[in-house]
Amino acid sequence: MNRLKSNTFLPVAFVFHPEWWHKNYGLSFEREFFYDPDTRVEADLEMRKILDERFGRYHIAKETNIEPRPCIGAVHLAAGYIISEMFGCDIKFSKDSSPQVITKNMTDEEVDQIEPINFTENKTFQELKGMIERLKGRFGYVIGDINWQGVLNVALDLRGDRIFIDMMQNQGRARRLFSTITETIKGFVSYIRSETGTSSISVNRTIKFINPKLNLHSNCSVVMISPDMYQDLLLDYDMELSQALQPYGIHHCGNNMHIHAEGYAKVPKASFFDVGWGSDISLCRQKLPEAFLNLRYDPVKIRQAQPDEVRADIQEMLEQSTNPERTGVCCINMGWDVPDENIRAIVDTVNEYRKQFTKH
Repeated sequence: MNRLKSNTFLPVAFVFHPEWWHKNYGLSFEREFFYDPDTRVEADLEMRKILDERFGRYHIAKETNIEPRPCIGAVHLAAGYIISEMFGCDIKFSKDSSPQVITKNMTDEEVDQIEPINFTENKTFQELKGMIERLKGRFGYVIGDINWQGVLNVALDLRGDRIFIDMMQNQGRARRLFSTITETIKGFVSYIRSETGTSSISVNRTIKFINPKLNLHSNCSVVMISPDMYQDLLLDYDMELSQALQPYGIHHCGNNMHIHAEGYAKVPKASFFDVGWGSDISLCRQKLPEAFLNLRYDPVKIRQAQPDEVRADIQEMLEQSTNPERTGVCCINMGWDVPDENIRAIVDTVNEYRKQFTKH
């Protein structure tokens, strides 16, 4: 496993749910936000100004020069949809929410005939490429990236709950779908990286402090299957993606990463893991001693807890990780009414913890 150290000791990152942006600042997240180049530039600029004005004093969103930039994706949101859209899923865009993928519920015959996306002929991809080319024409370059989802996540969007039946009763069909999605992801990520140099800051902003080139695979849905099923059917695709997309990490936002940590440890050169709130951090560290563990705080609890409770939670999480050089903290998808004092509680707790290791 790669030894990966943070460029910023114990980084902290926050991402707000679209309702936070919409209710507090009037931003809208309809289709133009994601595909119209002028809207992309304007929205990115406004979001960065808001974060700097509100949280710059916490040194978590401070920028020295906030100017328009050609950011191709929503790096200040958690929004995974585009691979599913390329495969034909309908997407519901709204003013105050991330894009919602409408399950396609593919038939057996459709799955048996599925092929990797032909990017040259795919309408969604060509629309994205057109936006990128227009931004390049205006600025001369593009930055940013777009959440590329994950193998099981996309399979659920395409097949619906029947993918779990396939995994038990027709593994050949399940593998065909997984392989097709994997090939499409590899092609898509390779294209995005060739344009911007990064692929996954939109999956978790913490990686910009560690290694911006890290490729982060979203395993949100793995929470729904057993460790044996993961290792029997899905581990192969994490291994394939890790081989193709180095440096490589895995995003596990579910509350049971500890039961999958043994399987994740088998992914060669996987160096970064998002650890979902409620997971046994100590066991994750035991199974993944050299990995960077990015510890996720509960975005629901932070809306309701008192600052002292937030501080106690963060302190306990940091102590369980045991290796501060390979630890980060984040809270993703916080709602519109999250108290600023609770965000400050996280920042202050991490700052105090840092002092234990930075005294001379």
